[in-house]
Amino acid sequence: MPTSHDDADVQAHAELLIALYQAEQCLAQQDLVGALTKFTTALAFEPRNAEVWMQVGRTYLKMENWAQAIPALETAITLQPGMPDAQHGLSFALFNLGRHAEALEMIDDVCRRGNNPAMWVMRAFLHSQINRDPVKTLEVYRDWGRRYADPLTRKAAPLSVADRRPKKRLKVGYVTADFREHSVAFFMLPVLRHHDPKEVEVHVYSGGRRDAITDALQQCVPHWHEMMHLSDDELHALIRSHGIDVLVDLSGHTAGNRLLVFARRAAPIQVTWLGFMNPLGMKAMDYRLTDAGITPPGHELLYSERLFRLACMASYAPPTYAPLCEAPPMLGNGYPTLISLNNSAKVTDRMLGTWARILQQRPDARLIIMVKERSAEAAQANMQMRVEAAGMPVDRVFVLHQQPLNQFMELGHIADVALDTSPISGGTTTLHALWMGLPIVAMDAERGIDASSARTLQGLGFGGEVAQDEDAYVAAALRLMADTEGLLHLRHHAREWMGKSVLMDYATRTAELEKAYRLMWLNCLNRDARWLGVEVDLEAAMAHTENASPASPRLMGNG
Repeated sequence: MPTSHDDADVQAHAELLIALYQAEQCLAQQDLVGALTKFTTALAFEPRNAEVWMQVGRTYLKMENWAQAIPALETAITLQPGMPDAQHGLSFALFNLGRHAEALEMIDDVCRRGNNPAMWVMRAFLHSQINRDPVKTLEVYRDWGRRYADPLTRKAAPLSVADRRPKKRLKVGYVTADFREHSVAFFMLPVLRHHDPKEVEVHVYSGGRRDAITDALQQCVPHWHEMMHLSDDELHALIRSHGIDVLVDLSGHTAGNRLLVFARRAAPIQVTWLGFMNPLGMKAMDYRLTDAGITPPGHELLYSERLFRLACMASYAPPTYAPLCEAPPMLGNGYPTLISLNNSAKVTDRMLGTWARILQQRPDARLIIMVKERSAEAAQANMQMRVEAAGMPVDRVFVLHQQPLNQFMELGHIADVALDTSPISGGTTTLHALWMGLPIVAMDAERGIDASSARTLQGLGFGGEVAQDEDAYVAAALRLMADTEGLLHLRHHAREWMGKSVLMDYATRTAELEKAYRLMWLNCLNRDARWLGVEVDLEAAMAHTENASPASPRLMGNG
């Protein structure tokens, strides 16, 4: 006969399952606090359940609360040694707290013991961010490609290109999960608005959550396809059915990417652009759209894709809400305020030490460090110890948690000068800072990928200073804080100057992009990637292709 103890066990197990089900429902609704509460409830019934501890840790990761994620994930590993998902999450949390050696050791161990593609992508990401060695970066991404992408390419069904007319209207498809409030959207909105319908027929394959920016983007696109519900095989079949000529990846190895669709050869020409600055490591991605600032001549061997250089690789559309503070706040405060706008993963201990030197030499200056964590408590917990360890005056350093875009674009009302990070530079945040009228102190580097802010300032010819070493970086910050007239002049003119720059010449940038697609198409027809930049004479390239011997429809898929 069952005992009352058995009944209690059954009841406890039922309560555990209910709590776990409710936690999953909360996650599906992006209610992370609710999910955390339900997982904690589940632990009350079964405190030694490693899987639940792992879920608690992963929920903290989604909240970008690295300090709280670590003990939960460590508990899961203690209860179940070698638990891959827990080690995967723990390596990322350690990386974000600057514990780089531990993060690399953890992820390398996971990958040695398993064959999960997400683990190998994380390994490539961590090595590329921590080591900053371009040869090593290419190697680790190719490790992923050889295991997961290239086998699909070898097995891909041949792709027949029936219409081979050089001047035909090209079908261009953009694949992304980031057509929302995301940096990619700020670059792509002007492109979608200025595409010439006589030159290109635009398709978008969108896989991210929707917001108001998604709606604005969709209004610019004649053919919009939601892909979140589609498997890789289904999306591959859909793209092939549309006869796309040029398929453009806007995600790279970021969340929501569909790189394995590209691996299956969904279109005759496959290009990566904007979303990911490191090599993808896969053979099926034909081109990378870039420019000479980001990838100078001679850097071709550092990428798995052919480099196709535009005159300027991106456009910039500032957020619609961006109220300008016309006077530097220091004029009213009586002291200057520096600000770091990049997420905490980019703020190294060495960078903190450089900032400490600036504060030591300017005793009235304040520094705001905006980090990736979403709550003030998590931001403080994750950064405060590092601030103290760097020798910073804690009474003049303030840690600010991640801000919604509208509040982010108001930070020019409290800051005077922006400090870029190195060796991982800012990108969209740099452009947003300039739009707010903030001058930027940036560090130069050999690779443009390591010096994106420096290349932006050098290309624009205004907006701050580019330093060659840490001493020069400190001196530049001190000069900018001392130049109140210069700060005021930039506030008054930055938006006018940016509006006249190449970044906001949307018609020219988009026409240049369409020329790049056309030259890639001619390369495809000629079976020869001879044209790899927009400085090429398009009419001459067209005439060369039209005079070439006609070829039968090309079968593609295994290259």
